[in-house]
Amino acid sequence: MFEDVVGALVANFAATPLAMSLLGVALGLVFGAMPGLNQGVLMALTLPLTFHMESILAQFLLVGMYVGGVSGAMVTGVVLGIPGSPAAVMTTFDGHAMARQGHAAKALALGVTSSFIGGMLSWLVLASLAAPLARFALKNFSGFEFSALIVGGLLMIATASGSDLLKGVLSGALGVLVGLFGLDLVSQVPRFTFGVERLDTGFAILPVLLGIFAIGHVVYELQHDRAAAQQVAVRFADVLRSVTRVAHHVGNLIRSSLIGTWIGILPGIGANIGSVIAYTVARNVSRNSEAFGKGTEEGVVASEAGNNSTIGGALIPMIAMGIPGSPADVILMAALLFHSIQPGPLLIIEHPDTFYGIIATLFYANILMFVLLLAVAAWLGRIADIPKNLLVPGIFVIAAIGIYSTNNRLFDVWVLIGFGVVGYLMRVARLPSAAFVIGFILSPLLEVKLRSSLMESDGSFLPFLTRPLSLGILVFSIGFAMWPFIARRLNQRRIKQAS
Repeated sequence: MFEDVVGALVANFAATPLAMSLLGVALGLVFGAMPGLNQGVLMALTLPLTFHMESILAQFLLVGMYVGGVSGAMVTGVVLGIPGSPAAVMTTFDGHAMARQGHAAKALALGVTSSFIGGMLSWLVLASLAAPLARFALKNFSGFEFSALIVGGLLMIATASGSDLLKGVLSGALGVLVGLFGLDLVSQVPRFTFGVERLDTGFAILPVLLGIFAIGHVVYELQHDRAAAQQVAVRFADVLRSVTRVAHHVGNLIRSSLIGTWIGILPGIGANIGSVIAYTVARNVSRNSEAFGKGTEEGVVASEAGNNSTIGGALIPMIAMGIPGSPADVILMAALLFHSIQPGPLLIIEHPDTFYGIIATLFYANILMFVLLLAVAAWLGRIADIPKNLLVPGIFVIAAIGIYSTNNRLFDVWVLIGFGVVGYLMRVARLPSAAFVIGFILSPLLEVKLRSSLMESDGSFLPFLTRPLSLGILVFSIGFAMWPFIARRLNQRRIKQAS
């Protein structure tokens, strides 16, 4: 197994893959540092370009954007007090407090180094678990297990999308419903087309993703733009001198990285939750917990190790099971599907170069992120000064051109605009877009697996409960979804008994 990983690292240690990764990381850092924009917007805008690339080069570019976007978000959080994305909110609490105390360089150095080490530890888990998990699924999973896994993943995504479980479930169900438009995958009969011939093939992945992730997102952020903040001056030499400070937080670093990796493996949760949980655990076990939020190094280390380590964790279910671990993984999956490559257990058999190549992309992206972010962290915060009213029209034009050039169909541009409106309304209604897009992209797979399973069992759902693996997956997913409510009830009872 590790021979294959090493082989992929050697095979992809070439000018073109590394240049793609460097470009992806650089663009990811820029978009990640812009409050309101993130790597999801950037990856969605870039997706049309991947049609004309080799599949593995597209992954190098997109994974670089993924890593750079998560890492770059903390820079504006530290120097401006405005996190580039929700994944850097916890970093901002202590990072900006350190900056106001005159330790901005130290906070940036801790953030960059923790991001790198967290990412590399999660890469080790990815390299160790992805292939065994894919082989296990090939040997033991039938349509019932895959159906249970997809349903359980959607349920966990809905739970993790916010405090309102109903909104998460509704958003995921809407995504599944939209995925049913077009030809019935079994009978090949058109459905939900309403007499529109263009809908016979359903909604294309690209305009839906771009509409939800890019157009709807940036229009909402334009209307809710933040006031300008005062920037804290930072020098490159000071950042470089503080890199070794992370050695004082080895235990926190390893614990937060493992937490983030585990959170990343759970479908649809992502860097935001990884950062929050790692930060919360670090505060709860710290001897100096009252310092959290006031400028402690522990908080910066925990948050950045926690959010970056989710990337490696999230890639595990994507390449091994075909279940995206985060919204960004949906775009990585879409890039593979455009090249007729289906992520999942068969990937290691049918496209081993792609399977192990994706593992190699994360390794190189983490190294390039560390080097590049150290070099540019001192001035990257100035990116936030670019006016949003200049960015949004440019983003829309790029998206429209990319969509039209893919199939030369004006209909796809109207789909882009329509789902841009849907994405905006979802943000207004606080419906989680992650649950929607993951439900949309998994809908065809769920339909095929579920219907083929029911054909085998003569329409009986009983095998979901009699097969140990499918039952275990459903029990775990339901337990995960219900745990916040159970914990809240137990906490209320504890408080009542104490009073």
